[in-house]
Amino acid sequence: MKKVIFLLLTALLTAGTGVSSLWKPADYSIKFSTQRANGTIGGLKGLIDFEEGNPAASRFDVTVDLSTLDMGFWLKTRHAKQENFFHADKYPVIRFKSTQITRQGAQYLTHGDLTIKGITRPVTLPFTFTQTGSEGRFSSTFEVNRKDFNLERSGVGEVVKVELNIPVKK
Repeated sequence: MKKVIFLLLTALLTAGTGVSSLWKPADYSIKFSTQRANGTIGGLKGLIDFEEGNPAASRFDVTVDLSTLDMGFWLKTRHAKQENFFHADKYPVIRFKSTQITRQGAQYLTHGDLTIKGITRPVTLPFTFTQTGSEGRFSSTFEVNRKDFNLERSGVGEVVKVELNIPVKK
């Protein structure tokens, strides 16, 4: 479940793109893992507006769809979507909306608001961006504490590691 949170965050971070045009995700992957669980999430949608030379003018406002959550085993997936964890029927998406994007050496930092299960918390997510012509790639690895979003379940680990690998096209 923490992994799902991390995946969603990762999707939000990797969503940013180009100067006067917006980037669209291609064949991306959002993976998450905890001490005892791992999985993937998809359904990345939203605004990816990233200008490599002007990160201050860039912005992300993206969601991932909890209906695409896959924990690798149907029973784990079903439990993660139920009311006592993600409550996917009531909160069908995880959202990230940037408030500021800055460059720090070879990487970028996006500061913003992550909303999971109706709870919004400020987060800072590191990412890298590489571009070749009209194609690019956002990559990020970060951690989220699932308890910050009232995602309580014993035995799966408190920290969720999220890995984003998002190829994009103009």
